[in-house]
Amino acid sequence: MYRAINSKILDRAGAYDLSEVYMVSYASTGGDKNPVRVNISGLVQEMNIYEHLENDVLSGDMVLADADNLLYKFPVTGFERLEFKLNTPGLDKGLDCSISTGYPMFVYSVSERKPVNPRTQGYIINFCSIEAIKNHQKRVCKSLATTIDDMVVNVLRNDLKTQKNIFVEETSGTHKYTLPLEKPFTTIKNLGKFAKSKNFDNSGYLFYENIFGFHFKSYESLFCKGNGQPRPEVAFYTPKVKNEKVRNTINDMQSVEDFTIKSQFNTLKNVQSGTYSSRMITHDSFNKTFKTYDFNYNTNYINQNHLEMGPKGEKIDNNGIVPYFNFEEGQGFSDFYEGVLHLSSHTQKIHNDFELPNPGEITQKRVSQKNALGSIVIEIIIPGFTGITVGDIVRFNTPKYTSASKAEPNDNDPYMSGRFLISGLRHHISVPGKRHTTILELVKDSTSIAFAEEDLDLFTNNQSEEGDNYLQYDIDNLS
Repeated sequence: MYRAINSKILDRAGAYDLSEVYMVSYASTGGDKNPVRVNISGLVQEMNIYEHLENDVLSGDMVLADADNLLYKFPVTGFERLEFKLNTPGLDKGLDCSISTGYPMFVYSVSERKPVNPRTQGYIINFCSIEAIKNHQKRVCKSLATTIDDMVVNVLRNDLKTQKNIFVEETSGTHKYTLPLEKPFTTIKNLGKFAKSKNFDNSGYLFYENIFGFHFKSYESLFCKGNGQPRPEVAFYTPKVKNEKVRNTINDMQSVEDFTIKSQFNTLKNVQSGTYSSRMITHDSFNKTFKTYDFNYNTNYINQNHLEMGPKGEKIDNNGIVPYFNFEEGQGFSDFYEGVLHLSSHTQKIHNDFELPNPGEITQKRVSQKNALGSIVIEIIIPGFTGITVGDIVRFNTPKYTSASKAEPNDNDPYMSGRFLISGLRHHISVPGKRHTTILELVKDSTSIAFAEEDLDLFTNNQSEEGDNYLQYDIDNLS
């Protein structure tokens, strides 16, 4: 992706092109079809743009230093739009919020308003995609009989009435749903819980917006192409010291200014949520039957695609977040199914020949996959770059923090390095500092090398056996 930059135009890492910023009123100029517009470029001190795989829409905020009381004179009412463009110099890809070629943002609030000096006030303008507003104005109430991806497109186009690009991964099966007066985004999220990929043995879909438009996809379609081959990495980041004597702008753009390992694992959270194992009981009211489904992370792992795969794109067994080992009397850590219990209805013949997706084949895998991706989380800070977005795959190498050796000449931690999915992103623009910084949240569900396996039981009875039972009243009589 960095190869697409015109290095003759980009003169330094952290540079940015920000167009004139306009605030556009809901009111017209003298009754014609042109809305009132005011250039607020001179007031903008900072700007943040947010993307996340769990956010329905794009959002952002601007810090303004206002010596002309724009809030009163314009006036700002909470029904305005923002018009601007942001991109890395020498790169066409960026955020287009212009009226002519893009989609303006909606100003939904003013916050943190306070005096800077006797003649100037500061405040924050908060904005988001206009679809976030429309989502709370409408309800979806209709019956659809088609594939789930077609239903999502139908809701976005006909109910939310968005004109933005929509990217969907095809789902399997034709189903019938009666949508009962839910908001559009709630409808899509609920449909995503029961969607199964047409090409992959997975479950559960993501719905989010990035600079390209709206996306309805599974994690596996972000990891790999429809044929199962890994998606290429769009960037390679590594912590390194810049060479101040010999400057290379493209190399500087890929340097990591700072990073934090936010989470390396959380066994307590994962065992509570059903990441490792769970049991689902479904009830069929028509046939008056119950069915039990047990989910085991280790046995299910090889059936799905993951971020880390073999050199030819083949699946790797046991390179997930749970190693094979004897935890308790011959049972592995993923063999305890009753820790998390799901109950669901799976009644047949509700819509005649249109059968609903089986929750016993979907819910447990969806919960496990989502939580597994949250086990390894790294935040990195890089020079600002609009060529990347949430949903992209990047490579990041975490230092080993030990003495260099011939066995690991690259000095990388093999468990914390490799392919990562960008799950969150924030573009930060400092106008006085003339600096663009991008903060990336990176997640992964697998490691470059597998953890060791262990058949010996090293947990059972490997602790003190001196514990006893005590009655409180007996203790009181002795004191």
